[in-house]
Amino acid sequence: MAHVIPTLRTATHPTYTPLATRRKTDASATIDNPSGSADFRSIFNNNTQPATATASASVAAATASASVAGATVAATSPAVVATASAATMYPMAPTTESLFGANPWCTDAGGTGPGCSYNYNPMYFATPATAAKVAQMLGGKVVAMNAITPFGPFIQNQPNLMVQMPDGKLINAGLVAGFYSHGYPQQMVDQMISSEVNGA
Repeated sequence: MAHVIPTLRTATHPTYTPLATRRKTDASATIDNPSGSADFRSIFNNNTQPATATASASVAAATASASVAGATVAATSPAVVATASAATMYPMAPTTESLFGANPWCTDAGGTGPGCSYNYNPMYFATPATAAKVAQMLGGKVVAMNAITPFGPFIQNQPNLMVQMPDGKLINAGLVAGFYSHGYPQQMVDQMISSEVNGA
């Protein structure tokens, strides 16, 4: 037979008494929600700014357009406008092929030495047509010379075609043609050519 002490049993299991809930008056229920039941969406909508102003501002910003050099560019973000402005201010240079044809360099340039033969980087060996075009661009004249191995036991199998500037400076026509093979903007190509011409 089990002996139970009633005072211990009630101490371990306290009784739960619910708190008194505060009820809304009929007037507040009618103002917030005409049906009388609480609706959280109406509470949030009454306490925050209308979303339509924010949405319309976002749509206006997203659909705004900027006029760049006569072309209308959609201004979806500042990055798009900056890219469009940069592309307009700094147009891309023409490609090597569009300026000098499909084969602007000699592919069989090489040399021989004591008991060996080797190939050169074709970028140093412009074709006659490429050299003539570069000379026309720079205002110089084409001069053929062994610029890589001018003397010694190593001999080039064909000369480098150089452009001689009015001041006597020699510039490798193949290297100038190579400036157009990287996809740089025209401004950068102009700077590279200027550095080559001025020796900077």
